[in-house]
Amino acid sequence: MTYQIKMRILALAVLTYAAIALAVSPEVFFDMIRSYFSQAMVIPVFGSFALPIVALVTHPRAPLAFLLDILRNGGIRLLLVLCGFSIGMAAFTTLKLSIPDIVPFYADQFLADADAWLHGGNPGDYAHALVPDWAEYPLGYLYGPVWFMQWFALLAFVALQENAQLRARYFWSMALSVCLIGTVAATAFSSVGPIFYADFVDPVRFENLMASIKASAIGDHMAQASGYLLANFNNYDGGAGTGISAMPSMHLAVVTLNACMLASLNRIFGLIAWVYVALIELGSVFLGWHYALDGYFSIAVVSLIWWAIGRVSAYAPRHVSSQAEASAA
Repeated sequence: MTYQIKMRILALAVLTYAAIALAVSPEVFFDMIRSYFSQAMVIPVFGSFALPIVALVTHPRAPLAFLLDILRNGGIRLLLVLCGFSIGMAAFTTLKLSIPDIVPFYADQFLADADAWLHGGNPGDYAHALVPDWAEYPLGYLYGPVWFMQWFALLAFVALQENAQLRARYFWSMALSVCLIGTVAATAFSSVGPIFYADFVDPVRFENLMASIKASAIGDHMAQASGYLLANFNNYDGGAGTGISAMPSMHLAVVTLNACMLASLNRIFGLIAWVYVALIELGSVFLGWHYALDGYFSIAVVSLIWWAIGRVSAYAPRHVSSQAEASAA
């Protein structure tokens, strides 16, 4: 199976995913399309920051020639990736907003109990005891703005790569992660997370964690962000990045995929990326967005997806070659 055929199948899969979202909620889907297409224009901007660094690291003798070659040969690919990304994320958000209508939130008590049993208490409380005051704001910044920047920058970086096998592996892994983790598993484990536990389940269980979050350096920001999501939920409003879903964590899914990709290219970049995965896991429970299990699940499943797609990619060329040799004989 050639790279072109594989990517055509991926494009068809994304369109099928979008068709399902369109059938579920046409009005929301078209609102999301407009929103994500306008936001996707920032991806080239983030890429412009990441690519010079990559050029200096991977081609220190001729970084400018490397950059010009990438832009000349990969510009159309980047535009196609932006279109596919916008359509896919519009479908993802549409389906995410529909989760409580399909499967009402039910899994929080089980997840909270399992989290407490596994860790001997609430991981969020441990995180607040562990993180010093001076690190609270940087941790929130890493979880928020930096997370978006690294995702968009690396999306652009991979789109511009000449390595067709890397591109196919990364974008197939991303598509499967969004669909299987962000839609299928999120629907199966329909949940709200500790930060909304008081609003949907029990006002007492996480009151210490909520008090710690409120008193932290990013307490005001968390109140605004969680209030925005809750208001959107209660008013049935949509918007890019809206929807309430805890298990599994798409934050961890994205950074895990990027860590797997970077580790396959450069050991140092890979190490930094995996440290970032650990920080996002810590931030997810510190901020109350997720149970620790949400992140563990995403890390395990994305790692498995990356490995499986890699095995298929490694097998396909040999398989095709063997068939060609047999035909020639």
